[in-house]
Amino acid sequence: MDARTYFLALHAHAHGDATFPTSPGAQILQISQPEFLRAKLPGFNSIAWLIWHVARGEDWGINAMVRGEEQVLHRESWGDRLGIERLDWGFGMSDADVTELSQSLDLDALRGYFDAVAAATRGFMETFDFDDLDTPLDVEARLARVPESLGPTPEELRTLVAPQTTNRWFINVLSISDVYLHWGEVATVAGALRAARRGPSE
Repeated sequence: MDARTYFLALHAHAHGDATFPTSPGAQILQISQPEFLRAKLPGFNSIAWLIWHVARGEDWGINAMVRGEEQVLHRESWGDRLGIERLDWGFGMSDADVTELSQSLDLDALRGYFDAVAAATRGFMETFDFDDLDTPLDVEARLARVPESLGPTPEELRTLVAPQTTNRWFINVLSISDVYLHWGEVATVAGALRAARRGPSE
């Protein structure tokens, strides 16, 4: 199996592609109850927020940083369709911000945006030259083109990504490993919500 085939299989599994109907991504995207998706437990993000954060991080990482092109968010009016005005991807948001965003997101549009970002990544990586994973990337120049994506604590995010001077980190982290990381958080939140719904006597 070559690098491209391996990456595309991992990406499909992480993003709930029909090829992997029991994958974490597929199960999460099948959750339909709005109150379940929007609920924010103390110390955790909501499931809706986590789906949004994963999609926004991947959109920013692959399209703005690796490709240096327009993000999916700005195509086909996804920003308006989501029902929120934020252009960042949640880095440094307060609990109050998370709660507000969770209640404001259009959940149908959220699923559509998530799928659109995944499709854009997949399309790009189907022709990406994997020998370019470690090609130098002008991170500062890319960041300067999308300052609105840096969020409420831009220096913290800048400190995180400034040392990542090649495509490798943005591709590996923001389209694969960060997705699985946050699906683990979703599993924790979903488990706690189901336990609360059953009650102590069940």
